[in-house]
Amino acid sequence: MYPSRKIVVIHFQDIFHLENPLPWMFESFQGFCLDSRYIQAGQIFIALNSYSQPEKILQFAQSALEQGALGIVSETELALNHVLVCPDVRQRMGEWQKHYLQATDLVPATRMLAVTGTNGKTTITRLVAELLTLRDRKCAVMGTTGNGILPHLEASSHTTLDALHLQNLLHDFAKKGAEFTALEASSHGLEQGRLQGCDIEIAAYSNLSRDHLDYHGTLEVYAEAKSRLFKFPSLKVAVINIDDEHAHVMLDAASSNSAHPKILTYSTAQTADYQVFGIQYSLNGATFRLKTAQGEFEVQSPLLGHFNIENLVASLIVAEQAGFDLEQLIATVPQLQGAPGRMQVIRDQERLFVIDYAHTPDALTQVLKTLKRHVENQLWAVFGCGGNRDRGKRPLMTKAALEQANPIIITSDNPRTEDPKQIFDDMKRDIDFSQHDVHEIHDRREAIKYAVQYAQSGDIVVIAGKGHENYQEIDGVRHWFDDVVEVQAAIDAQHHQPHSAYPVQ
Repeated sequence: MYPSRKIVVIHFQDIFHLENPLPWMFESFQGFCLDSRYIQAGQIFIALNSYSQPEKILQFAQSALEQGALGIVSETELALNHVLVCPDVRQRMGEWQKHYLQATDLVPATRMLAVTGTNGKTTITRLVAELLTLRDRKCAVMGTTGNGILPHLEASSHTTLDALHLQNLLHDFAKKGAEFTALEASSHGLEQGRLQGCDIEIAAYSNLSRDHLDYHGTLEVYAEAKSRLFKFPSLKVAVINIDDEHAHVMLDAASSNSAHPKILTYSTAQTADYQVFGIQYSLNGATFRLKTAQGEFEVQSPLLGHFNIENLVASLIVAEQAGFDLEQLIATVPQLQGAPGRMQVIRDQERLFVIDYAHTPDALTQVLKTLKRHVENQLWAVFGCGGNRDRGKRPLMTKAALEQANPIIITSDNPRTEDPKQIFDDMKRDIDFSQHDVHEIHDRREAIKYAVQYAQSGDIVVIAGKGHENYQEIDGVRHWFDDVVEVQAAIDAQHHQPHSAYPVQ
């Protein structure tokens, strides 16, 4: 039944239209699978090279065949029959799975709206989905804080899922009636081809700062990975924040795209297609004027922070370019909530506690600098650094906090499998603390309790780094931990009265 020879697969069509058709490719074909433990009869197992267990690829492939796999597609040669060798399978499998799903279950694909950047991806995609939902259109979200059709999201293992899982979810969203998907495009996902097979219609860029250099090596390589989003042949509109110093990389990518997408820019500081001016801040959000080709509009935003003005404008442009009236979109802005763990506010009398995912020097700087416009008394920063990640940014995180806040509390984030002492030593390396009120409290729960206990009326306390995460990873084990719940519990304990564990927005 099975062929004894190996064949190099170049295109998806080759699987089904070889000169000598392979019968095992036609009989009861049920799509592709990446995990040999979950292979189903009729599926083709894609054997990707494993960086952690390279010696087990052959074992996984053999197991898949024993469980009924029709055959194997592998990045490299395997000592097995029934193997098609495709060195760039990572770049192709998303397209394959999309074709399979569309051929077996005909539903219109969702329109793809994607956002890339170091900071802002989660907020922009969430705001886009909220804006479209408020216009009575179903929009799915895919990213850091979960996947699903608003308001029903399920936790996600990665910002950008593997190509097969991503295509399966997109197809499921379409079957459930979603017309749009607002998706976070991470640099890892773009470089590893996880979005291949997605017909990205509108792409937006927020900003770029130091992050993931343990993977990319340099900022230039990191920026190039981000720019891949603007090279998709399906792209119709590129939305770019020209205030960012790496914006030219994205503009160049979009300009060189043979699809000739419309390029739209936005700014809070210079002339752009969408220009913000007249910003006024309050503890309830911000108001500003937005100058566009359609005229000028006053926008009343419930979101805190200068960067959330940028995020909101990006989301308005994306939603408008998806086919919605800008003035009507702006009218719904006061109803927006934003993403959980992104400038999420808990109010306690005259004190403000802000939970945010900021885990890079630039993100922490932006959060603290923004809130300095609002604070009446002291601005606190409670933060840590993750283990098994870029060590170079650790002292930069501390310097960012010292420049913008006082007092600060250095605490644990996700140490993962790294020695916490090494993390704290890195965070304090070559830094003079003599002119600052600094506390080192290794237990994150105790650090939060300390801030709640000593914060005074008029203070704003920022708890940064984990945002929406509901766990703390220590020695490779995830323990339940939620900054939002911990802050509220500490407030309740201080007042000696029961209270809901959820924040007042």
